[in-house]
Amino acid sequence: MPWPLSQDYNEAIQSPATNFTDADLQKGETVANALGIPMPCSGNFADVYQVRCPDGSRWAVKCFTREAVGLRERYQEISAWLRRAKLPFTVDFSYLEQGIRVAGKWHPVLKMQWVEGLTLNQFVAQHLDKPAMLEALLQLWVRMGKYLRDAEVGHCDLQHGNVLLVPGSTPGALALKLIDYDGMWVPALAWKKSGEVGHPSYQHPQRLREGTYSLDVDRFPLLVVAAALPAGRRPTVMGSL
Repeated sequence: MPWPLSQDYNEAIQSPATNFTDADLQKGETVANALGIPMPCSGNFADVYQVRCPDGSRWAVKCFTREAVGLRERYQEISAWLRRAKLPFTVDFSYLEQGIRVAGKWHPVLKMQWVEGLTLNQFVAQHLDKPAMLEALLQLWVRMGKYLRDAEVGHCDLQHGNVLLVPGSTPGALALKLIDYDGMWVPALAWKKSGEVGHPSYQHPQRLREGTYSLDVDRFPLLVVAAALPAGRRPTVMGSL
């Protein structure tokens, strides 16, 4: 059975009260353009919508446009591991098996807290003349890499679109959030294949050729970004990754 197309989800998501099972999403309203048409962010196999609720909460709702084998089990393992790891830069999410009704049939969705921030490339472009901010970003990047390694977590698709820079907990502070956990590696999934190889501009050619899926996958993109940052060419920083 074919999965819904983007236009199918666009129609269904405009009636949240009847087409969502989740209580939060039922009360929400999908962000739309001036014509009232929902504005999803389209990816490799899913569309992501922003749903705003009356209590001020905002949710990212990922609707899948093609089949990914073992999706429910994968998200369950990733969620359980991240809850234990309590990493400061990950975002809570829920996999809803009966998430959205499209043309009378139920389909799964991923519900995640909406994160508002600048993508990695946007942040760098806006701060090219501010070396102190790039230095702060570099330190965050190195710290994140160490956290991931210590927690035995591989994001497996570290690239500009999946890294958001947001305000920190104190005035003027900077924080980093990772999104898109579809291909993430955790020990419970070590014996499975992810079916993804990440953004080709950030991945080692060997991964692209062999479909490598392991804790070590993130090492190459971590080094690529650190080397690209003007402050990241110091040997001590590069060595820590």
